[in-house]
Order: sequence, then structure tokens, then C-alpha cells
Amino acid sequence: MAPLFNLFDNDIYMPRTSSLNLIETLQKLEPTFIEAGKLAYKMQEGVRSYNKRETGSPAGDIVTEADLAVQELLLQAMSKTELINCRLLAEEDTPAAKLFNEYGEYYLGIDPIDDTAIYAKGGQHFSTIVTLHDGRNILYVFLYFPAWDWMHTIVKNVYEVSGLTPDISLTPGADKTIVYGSGNPEKRIPAEILKDLEARGINFSPIASITGEYATIGSFITGKVAGVYHEDMNAYDGIVEFAIASARGQKIYSGGPNGPIDLTDIRKRVSGLYYPGYYVALNE
Repeated sequence: MAPLFNLFDNDIYMPRTSSLNLIETLQKLEPTFIEAGKLAYKMQEGVRSYNKRETGSPAGDIVTEADLAVQELLLQAMSKTELINCRLLAEEDTPAAKLFNEYGEYYLGIDPIDDTAIYAKGGQHFSTIVTLHDGRNILYVFLYFPAWDWMHTIVKNVYEVSGLTPDISLTPGADKTIVYGSGNPEKRIPAEILKDLEARGINFSPIASITGEYATIGSFITGKVAGVYHEDMNAYDGIVEFAIASARGQKIYSGGPNGPIDLTDIRKRVSGLYYPGYYVALNE
């Protein structure tokens, strides 16, 4: 059985007091985060996009002028606070990204427009994401869908939602499907876990075969799918569903190269920074 790794396990590890100041600063900046999301929404119509790389994956290759503008808005605001001492994990390479401490104790994740490929086509399932962790505990998550004015926050494992849940319509059978954006769950997940899921009638499917309009995050947190699978998660938004599932007390299977997922093991590939490993978060 793969290890179940709860990144919020404060009985095992308590973050240092200085993390409280960072969390409070992030909470005070939430109006700016919302403003950034709304800027993305405002810029969506007619936005120019291009490929920042050529990996063959639209989800990771596409960037828009809005991605860059939104990230700069976020980072300029953060750089005026003690957050500048954090190690920045940013989706885009913008001028303010160079202001942060590459050897910082805390890891600050930024994805200005998650699901840019959907955004660039005029879809509504896109979000602005900010995360903070200390290498062992996820301390803070901010997730905002500006098209729906739908916000999710996690502060030290306390999960809150504001706004009306959008009506996400998926194909029949989605409630018995674990969705994923990339990877090969049948090869990565231990056989005993796959056997247990199969016995319960749960299968795996790429999110694109369930819907072309929505991505994994909204489909998972609305409970419309059985779960979500992530493999070699990108460092900007790949831990969001793990954090939400943990805060909601849902079942998670996970594993890294040498046991549990290691949030200090950040590696680089053509498409950017990532955490090696996998996780399956279930809506149960």
C-alpha cells in the first residue's frame, strides 16, 4: 500500500512562529489576489497567446499576455512585504520574480492563470492560485475563479469557500471516474490500490474525455468526479487538490521516489518545476 501522507499533520511537525506572519500577510493581500483574478477575466476577450515552449502539451505550452500581467501584479504587491524572503515558485518568468530569495525557508507558489489553454479559448474554468508551504506542511492556499467569483482558501488545514458553486456538467459516469490531465495512473499506482478501486467500479480517464470545457480542479471540488490523479505535480498548482482533500478529510493515496511526497524535492523539466511522485485524491 502506498503511504498516505498528510501534509497538514501538525501533531508531527509544527511550523515555526514566523510562518504566522507570512500567513497573515497573505490573508491581507487577498483583495489584491482577487483583483489579479479579475484583471485576467477583464483581459480574456481578445487576449493574445503564444507558445512559450514546444512540448506538445497545450496545457503547459500556452501563455498569454494576461498571464504575465497578472503575475507581475501579484509579485509586485508581495515584494513589498516579508514574502520577498520566500523561495518563489512562479509559473512565468517576469521581472519581479527576480526579487525573491532563491534560498528562502518558505516556498511561495504562484500560478497567475491556471488552465491557460481553457482561458485562451474563452472558457470559464480558469483560476488564480497562491500557495505557501515550509517543505513539510502546506500552510496556505488561495484559489479564485474570477468568471464565477468563487473563492477557496485553506489556512493551516481550515478550508473555507465563498461564492456560489458553479454548475459543472460532465458526461454520465463521471461520478465513478478519477480524472487526470497527464501521466499514466495504471502504471504508477500500486496494484493493490488499483484492484481496490476497480472492485468499487471506479476507473481512470483523461479529463479531456470527460469534458473539454472544465479542468480537474473544479470537477473534483464540486464532487462531480470520483477523484483526481496527479503525477509529477508541477510546483505552481499541482498540490491544490491534495491540500483541499486533506483539509476536507478525504481519502488520499500518495507516494514519492523514496516514500512519501517530499515538498523540498523540487526538480526541473522542460515544462518547469515539479515534485516527483503521485497522488490520488478521492471524493469520499
